[in-house]
Formats: sequence, structure tokens, C-alpha cells
Amino acid sequence: MKKSYFIALCVIAMTSCSAPGDELLSQDESNNLQTLNGSKSNMLAKGGFRDNPDTPSPPPSGIWAKSFYLTNPIYGFYSDLTKKHLYNTSPLVSELPKSYAGQSYYFQERLLGSADGPGATITRWFNTVSNDLVLTTNPNELVGQSNWERRDLGTSYNGDEPGSFPIYRYFNSGKKTHFYTRDKNELGDGKDGYAYEGLAFYLKDSEPKAYRIRDGQFYQDNNTGALYVVFESTLRRIESAAVMNNLFSPLIVFPGNVDEELTGDRGPDITSSAQLVQNTNDGKIYMVDDGLYRYIPDTQTFNAFRFKESSIQRKPVRMMFVGKNIVKTY
Repeated sequence: MKKSYFIALCVIAMTSCSAPGDELLSQDESNNLQTLNGSKSNMLAKGGFRDNPDTPSPPPSGIWAKSFYLTNPIYGFYSDLTKKHLYNTSPLVSELPKSYAGQSYYFQERLLGSADGPGATITRWFNTVSNDLVLTTNPNELVGQSNWERRDLGTSYNGDEPGSFPIYRYFNSGKKTHFYTRDKNELGDGKDGYAYEGLAFYLKDSEPKAYRIRDGQFYQDNNTGALYVVFESTLRRIESAAVMNNLFSPLIVFPGNVDEELTGDRGPDITSSAQLVQNTNDGKIYMVDDGLYRYIPDTQTFNAFRFKESSIQRKPVRMMFVGKNIVKTY
């Protein structure tokens, strides 16, 4: 396991206990936040669960993961029946151009690469009569010619980017089909009825791209079985499944190697002392988080963290250690 970094608890203050609910009035007046029943206006506090009350207002860096989905891929298909080559950004045969017979006989035979570069747009031209398909970065190559349908597939690379590679273009006049490959050794300068037409454009293999995880997303580590939740842009371990079931109703818990796959700040554990409480003196709902009563200001915030409504304890609270309001940060 990599070293985890913990965010200290925010400064806590003892409120007065002169009468039931009195200690909450100053909190109401200063925050003027909306309760779950919508009785007050919503003015969400900035920040979250932090150790420094002077933390600046810009949002924290958050929890990030890397997506291994291909970005703007171009797939190649071939049919032994039609002897045609077709290209598309979807790996599904059903999403190939529709204007020809024998679609069900096509199969995906290759991945050309990722069209996600800073270069010229790659346009797919499909001929509805001959079923030929042309990929080109020349926007005027087939303009004005009959029976060609146009669709942009992505953007090429310039060829000087690390990892970029050329895509070579061929044409078989007998079969009326264009063919593209990243390996020039496949057809060289032309053979088997295919004439070499030159270098078409540059592509790259897709690389993982980072994306930010939203508050209220749950994970379970494949190695340890530990449960986690993204909470106010930090990753917090949930002490046990019982704690999870007592506080949250997640739609889905994603499996993964948490330390390896998720980057960003680690917060304090959510322990068995955590609970949901509604103060019957004023109707406000709190998450008791390591002894701090943290106000949940509205239904949107309550639902964002997948808090469990059936676990709310309803009781009068005369005094409490008040923490910062729960905030949906992302």
C-alpha cells in the first residue's frame, strides 16, 4: 500500500447549552442554509472538512482516476462477401454505414489508432453506390462529387509527436475499395491489386486520460476488501461493511486497486462512531463525523453522498461539537 495522507479535523467549538436548540440559533443565523425540508434559502458554505479555516475558496484538487477507454479510435472492418474495407470510430458492426448489402458479414480486423491529435480533421467519405470509403484530411477531396456521404472521425497528429505513426493509403480499382494500414510492410508500394496512394495522416495509440471522481462514489479494494467513498474531494476509508450499511445506500461499489488507480488526498477514516442524526428541536439533519455534528444543508447534498434515510436517528440535541457543513465539492 502506498503511503496515505490524512487531512486533520477542522477546529471545533463548544456551543452553549442554555436550552434545547438554543445552541443552534447562532449557527442558523450565520449560515442561513437550506434545511432538508427547504425552509431556508440555500447558501452552501465553501471549503469542506479541512484543518484550516482560512483555506481559500477555489475547489480542492480532488480524486482522479485514469480511463483506459480509447479516445476517438478508428477501427477497420472487412467483408469476405463484399471484398470491401470500411472504417468507423465504433467497434460495432451495426454502426457501419447502412447503404449496402451484406453488413452482417463484416468483421473488425484492425485498430488503426487514436484520432485525438492537434492536426487536421480526418473526414470519412462513404459512397452509397460503390460502397467505397475514403479517409482523408483534405476537406475538398470529394466535395461536389455525387453519392458521397461525409462524417468527421477525429483529428490527426502532425507526425512530430512522440509515439505518433503514419497511416498509409491504398486503392483497389477492381474492387473499388480503399485500404488503410499503419504497417507499410503489409502491402509495401502496392500489390494484390492495391495501388499505393501515399501517406494519409498520422495517428497515435490511445493513452490513459485522467478524469475526476465525483463525491459520493464508492469503491472496494481488490487486494484488501476495504471500502472507500469519495467525500468532499478526498478519499475516505469506511471502517467496515456495517458502517457502510449504517450510513450509505450506494447505487454501485466499484472494484479496483484503490491505491494504484486513484490519486488525490486521503481523508480520515469513517468509523463506527459516525451516525446520522436529526435534531428534533429544529429538524436539522447532521452527520456525526468523529464526534463533530456536521450539518447536511439540503436534499441535494444528502442524495449526492447517498446517505441512508432509514438510518437517521431522531432525537433532541441540547449541545454539540459543531463541525463544518457537509459540502458537495464536485
